Amino acid sequence: MPPLELEWFGCTTYRLRVGALVLMFDAYLDKAPGAEPAGLRADVIDRCDYVFVSHAHFDHMVDAADIARRTGATVVASYETVRVLRAEGIRDEQLLPVSGGETIVCADDVRVRVLPGLHSCLFAASTSDSGSSCLGDLHVGHQQRRRTTAELFALLPHATPGAVDYFTRVADRCSSDDGGQLVFHLDSPGGSVLVSASSGYWTGLSRDLRPDLAILALNGRPNVDGEPFQGSLADYLLGYVHLLRPRQVTLCHHDALLPPVAPAVDATEALRRLTDEAPDVCYVDLPLLTPTTLALRP
Repeated sequence: MPPLELEWFGCTTYRLRVGALVLMFDAYLDKAPGAEPAGLRADVIDRCDYVFVSHAHFDHMVDAADIARRTGATVVASYETVRVLRAEGIRDEQLLPVSGGETIVCADDVRVRVLPGLHSCLFAASTSDSGSSCLGDLHVGHQQRRRTTAELFALLPHATPGAVDYFTRVADRCSSDDGGQLVFHLDSPGGSVLVSASSGYWTGLSRDLRPDLAILALNGRPNVDGEPFQGSLADYLLGYVHLLRPRQVTLCHHDALLPPVAPAVDATEALRRLTDEAPDVCYVDLPLLTPTTLALRP
């Protein structure tokens, strides 16, 4: 069985090596002002076979085109993400638009199933304390959701020193529309890995997937079955874990995105409850910028 080696570059960007195969999940290396540097630049990546982009926001795709250009990688992404990449000059032969339900054959024994996901509720109240509950904001119409989210994106360039220059520079490399959140479920002889890069899920699609490792976003106001989650991030994480039934869990998107307005999530309570209430699930504390060989199957 070829080993699986995983590296985390902050937010939801990972590089996964499955034997000789190199896969990227999201592509956010050119970080916003104040965020911890990724420790890797797109212009030094010389090998990548596939880039799987969860959605079209800046903190998930700004470097996807550069990586595709340098390496010839195939980008698997939503139609909105593909629209942006085409505008950046990426050839159609390198683009695989998906919306959920597709299976990508990366090698004879390595496949990635694409599932529809849900983006966190940017229009709803949220907290960076994983133990504090958020309630309300239910049954908000799509038009109002879009207006509130657009107002949020309009504020980002003014959130911190240097942000205007940054968001001007990356404006054509991403979209303010998420384009439809995607979840990726990789299966290989060395184990299975689920990547969920925003706090949201469809209950029916998540039940009993049983990945060996679940990479789960923990930030913002979670979205469950299309409505803002009523409770805390810790409640949300436990609910998702009980549905998925993974053997191992690691967290992403809990680091500071745009401090001080988007600080790191305090995951203390979520991790305490994961330990207490899901004792059969092993939490993997994956350090930044450190290739880690995954022991997923006995």
